[in-house]
Amino acid sequence: MDAIVRQDSGDVQSRLAQLGLKREHLIEVVKACVAGFTSCTDNDPPGAPGWLSWRWGVRRAREVLLPLGWEKSDSGISTVVNRSLKLRLAILNADEGAGSRDAVPQNRSRKGPNSERLAQVNRQMMPGAEDWPIPAGEPQESIEDFSTWHLCVNVGKDQVTAELTLLSDFEDGYFTRFIEKIIIVGSGEWNAIVFSEPDDDSPEPEVRVVRK
Repeated sequence: MDAIVRQDSGDVQSRLAQLGLKREHLIEVVKACVAGFTSCTDNDPPGAPGWLSWRWGVRRAREVLLPLGWEKSDSGISTVVNRSLKLRLAILNADEGAGSRDAVPQNRSRKGPNSERLAQVNRQMMPGAEDWPIPAGEPQESIEDFSTWHLCVNVGKDQVTAELTLLSDFEDGYFTRFIEKIIIVGSGEWNAIVFSEPDDDSPEPEVRVVRK
């Protein structure tokens, strides 16, 4: 079966609605990923930009989606989960394949067995994910019939691109195929997004006050 690519605005919004999402939600997460990446300087260790981009993206995804009924999960990998739709949303630092109609968005760093299992479950939707490693003390949840969509974010020197992707194949630590991609930020679109007026309906970031 041929992979599905969605880029037309109406098609994108309609498909995202089926997944319990809006493009505006995902743009908020992409902005957080970019902020995390660009917060680093030459004095940070080499892996810091990617890790901070992922960390800020996960946090913002939870800030945006938990008020809408999603739940956070740290089972195997850190995601947000929509139980009614049986899907998970993960954040992925990707290469230039993100936002491109024809390319597979590959992860920038080599992934392990948890990511491989996600791809297998997406492709086959077969039982067997119950043996994922989970943090000690966290109750185990059944995710064997959950699809996992990755918000793939590419922060490049000249532009930012992003897509929501249902990845399906995995080889030598890298994703190699996809079933469906929904382009969120295409090539050349980022500046228009950055300099546009903020969305008044965007959820406010969670602020934690700690007494010293």
